[in-house]
Amino acid sequence: MLKVSVIIPTYRSWDYLSKCLEALDMQSLPKEEFEILVINNDPSDTKPEDILLPNNAKLYFEKDPGSYCARNLGVELAQSEIFAFTDADCIPDPQWLENGLRYLKNGADLVGGRVEFFKEKGGDELTYLFEKTFNFKQKRNVEERGQSITANLFCKRAVAEVIGPFKTKLLSGGDFEWTSRATSSGFNIVYGNDTLVLHPARKKFSSLISKKKRTSGGMYYRFFKDFGNFEKLKFTLNILRPRVSLLLRKDIPLKERIKLFFAVWYLEWIGIKEMYLLAHQGKAAQRH
Repeated sequence: MLKVSVIIPTYRSWDYLSKCLEALDMQSLPKEEFEILVINNDPSDTKPEDILLPNNAKLYFEKDPGSYCARNLGVELAQSEIFAFTDADCIPDPQWLENGLRYLKNGADLVGGRVEFFKEKGGDELTYLFEKTFNFKQKRNVEERGQSITANLFCKRAVAEVIGPFKTKLLSGGDFEWTSRATSSGFNIVYGNDTLVLHPARKKFSSLISKKKRTSGGMYYRFFKDFGNFEKLKFTLNILRPRVSLLLRKDIPLKERIKLFFAVWYLEWIGIKEMYLLAHQGKAAQRH
């Protein structure tokens, strides 16, 4: 009996995807009880011959750009009543599916699972430090804000049927918007501490810059472009204020705090610059 459909968007990430599929092949849940839908978001980038799909996996193509378009296609094609979302570069724990399903069986409508970073070989130390310190505050997001990232998210089909698809025009934050829409509609979300996926930290600081530009583009189209001049100035000054509180943290060594302080400040300047380029110079927003 098919219990869950795993939906994985991928964009030029075949090496990562191969490791993700290997982890899914090691799940404690019997293979006949779940299907894997891999949605290639760049049809011109065909699957390498040495990348093998498990017997319960199928590859589909989504020509419209953006991972939210890919996830929407996955939802349309899924055959089960439960969806499990993850990303191509994630490595699910062997009990990932089994534990996620348990929360849904016990009454949850959505489950935001735990995400832990690991440093890949050749990765930059500052980038790893930044990622594990600031990114994917999944427990807080789920329990305090009622939202989750799609790197580790379970939900019932009934949720998607009520709230509709992911908003494909969003460049980033579409997972937060989608899950917030669900909880605002009365569906309940829980945090799954034992529903774990591992996520590689980015290897280079330049990747954090690229991400900042993409997420800033998302903020621009969600709200910044509609601000008046005074609101834009107020938002800018708030974002660019030095994060002095970071220097006072006791859980991070002083040397690392100083590095993070300047890294955060630099990235915020990058983000503000990106929004102003989008607003005044007609720059095209980044989608990947």
